Amino acid sequence: MPPDDQFAQDAMATFSDVWLGGDAAAILDCFEPDLVFFGSGEGEQAVGHDALKAMLAQLMPLAEGSTFTIEWDSLAGERLGDVGLISGVGHVRSSGALEKFDGNLYRVTGVLVQRAGTWRWKVYHGSEPASWA
Repeated sequence: MPPDDQFAQDAMATFSDVWLGGDAAAILDCFEPDLVFFGSGEGEQAVGHDALKAMLAQLMPLAEGSTFTIEWDSLAGERLGDVGLISGVGHVRSSGALEKFDGNLYRVTGVLVQRAGTWRWKVYHGSEPASWA
């Protein structure tokens, strides 16, 4: 199937809006129950809804009142029936308690599945790579 970059843009925009909204239940609804989530920071990993809920409870207070968005340099997607693949590279724009990430490189890969007309994340891997130095 041909690439579907609009699919990737829509999926990431929806994810960002829900994530920045700070509603844990709405965030959980974006994911399959057996999700796999990996970030690059300490504590940014979860397998399954219960683990993601615990991760959110730990990390969301640390980001309260902050902003965190990605300006995408490239963002690509492809739909293969009821499975969607996403990959992207961009730069973080952040403020508040998350200002230390402003300007950092951000990478994402993900797998979404469609059930009953709704796309949900099965695998989400987002990272801000650290320097080797």
